[in-house]
Amino acid sequence: MTRGLRSVSIFIQSLLATRLRRMAAVTIVSVAAAVGTTALVWAAFESAAPARPELSAMLPQGALLTIEARDFAGLLKRWNDSPEKTAWLKSDNYSVFTRSRLLGRLTDAQQEFAQSAGLPPDMSFLDEVAGNESVFAWYDIGKLEFLYITRMPSGGADKTRLMQMRSKFSTRQVGNQTFYVRSQSDSSESGDNQEASPQGQSRTVAFATSGDWLLLATREDLMAGALTIIAANTTGQATNNPQTQNSLSKEPWFVDARTVATKDPGELRMTLNLDKIVPTPYFRSYWVQRNITEMKQYRSAVADLYLQSDSFREERVLVPKSAPEGVASTPDLGALVTLLPQDAGVYRAVARPSIDAAIASLNEKLIQRTAGEFTDTREAPMGDVSVTEAGSTTDLETRIDAAPLERPSKGIEFTPLRQTLAASDLQAMMTVSRTGTAMDGIWVSFQSAVVLVSAKDWDLPMMQSALQNAMQADLTASGLGLTWKTAKAKAGSYFEISETRPLEMAVRGKVCILTDDPNLMQEMLNQASDAASSSERNRRSLQDSETQPNDGSRLSQATFIAGVDLPPERASFARWSAIVDKTNRTFNDRSGVSDSNGEEPSFFSQNMRSLADTFSSLESERVLERQDGALTRQTVTYAWRH
Repeated sequence: MTRGLRSVSIFIQSLLATRLRRMAAVTIVSVAAAVGTTALVWAAFESAAPARPELSAMLPQGALLTIEARDFAGLLKRWNDSPEKTAWLKSDNYSVFTRSRLLGRLTDAQQEFAQSAGLPPDMSFLDEVAGNESVFAWYDIGKLEFLYITRMPSGGADKTRLMQMRSKFSTRQVGNQTFYVRSQSDSSESGDNQEASPQGQSRTVAFATSGDWLLLATREDLMAGALTIIAANTTGQATNNPQTQNSLSKEPWFVDARTVATKDPGELRMTLNLDKIVPTPYFRSYWVQRNITEMKQYRSAVADLYLQSDSFREERVLVPKSAPEGVASTPDLGALVTLLPQDAGVYRAVARPSIDAAIASLNEKLIQRTAGEFTDTREAPMGDVSVTEAGSTTDLETRIDAAPLERPSKGIEFTPLRQTLAASDLQAMMTVSRTGTAMDGIWVSFQSAVVLVSAKDWDLPMMQSALQNAMQADLTASGLGLTWKTAKAKAGSYFEISETRPLEMAVRGKVCILTDDPNLMQEMLNQASDAASSSERNRRSLQDSETQPNDGSRLSQATFIAGVDLPPERASFARWSAIVDKTNRTFNDRSGVSDSNGEEPSFFSQNMRSLADTFSSLESERVLERQDGALTRQTVTYAWRH
């Protein structure tokens, strides 16, 4: 019964899958939850309606988000027929998802709705009520309160099982229109043989029919409000009718969001009231990006999804609560990405990074090469209640007539580097990470690069000294083994440290390239020496990340560019994850099926790898962000293999 709900969730996730910077998770988490709940929908609405009003104009006010589809039935069929759905249902990722707490809670709610409706809201039911033009509006996340409206062919609603069961529902009248409603208490009194709700929460199911429209809701007032607005629209007096002023399309946040959205809606359009969504406990609990503070600055957002045969493209716009005080000039990130090697792996270019962000990237990628730290702020630290004795009769080495040696505080080794970066006036930064091509060794090698662009030419001796000082804290004393040497390449000379830990550095005026691999350095220098062809190649690769031609945005105006090239990294990830999880699976074993003994699949080598294998046809993802006055516009492009 629950497979339908899970299938719809992963279907929308596959259409809107994306990572990235501020909106990434909004698109995936919100759509998966919203359309997943659409599987709980069960009604049909029919009345003669010659007018075709905007879908949002039929919704009562108060919605947190809306999802509009040009052809919901077509999208659903596309997902059901896709190899991705078949692969996901057989994957370890699906196996883990079936045991998750989130799905357990949704399953409980599904059973509660099934008790109210008298039939299970499974995939076959969703196929019944999926029409063409459709809109889904979410009014309360915790209580799963929503309204769903779709256009169906004439007589299509009468064929649904729910419509055939309308005699078991109570009737309500709003104006001259009738709708049907039933809750769990009603179904119990009618003698329906239904199991008790796991949590005992009462659910309401309401539906109505009129013309080609199909309406389903989980609250009586939402159904009555929608029918009232639709009736006002069909009378031809929508402009002067006070009922239409209560539609969602008249709410200020919604009007502002739609005004700045792209003029041509995509196959899917989602509009979010971030001012109300972000403070909810559900958003704070399930928002994987954990950047609540950053999201608080936005009032609303709109995301459009466009589907082509070989690519999906998202166009997003985020509306801030207040206009920024001043917008600084934007460095040309388009020129920076021309340095990318042919197999870039994962890259990220940002305009005007902070010094702290630059030092963190240098430290993580090149200097100490440490894994990122994570602290769960929801858990309080353990209190130290132990009693420490001062001294010991067996300790004859510690002097008591001299003060202990002072150890430098953590992070002081970065002081010279911080001063150098501050003096340079950083304009842009790009990080690059990829795996090595050699696959015959024990380990999977990782190659990293950090490119820094300053407002003026770099002071080479000062930068070299600052990097030496940062490295020697963990590697050596008095700088032993940290001598810069000149290395020559076809594209010009550069400097390297190789005795202790490899570090390559090349300075070309305002551009400083730092890598931990000489081959990667030489590739990037070759790209720099052939800037014209490289620029054209990268601009072509990012061409799909541009907005509509009439938008006026250019790649050179981007404030954020990121991407991932998946084919070169798949085998490396499979091999690396098998080593990390100690599963000893060969890196070309693509079974993606958990062990038959029922053990929890390993996180990297089985769970995450099976999800990556599910979307094996996905070639790359590109993210482009740019400022349009006070607005933040983002374009995310997914390229698929033919």
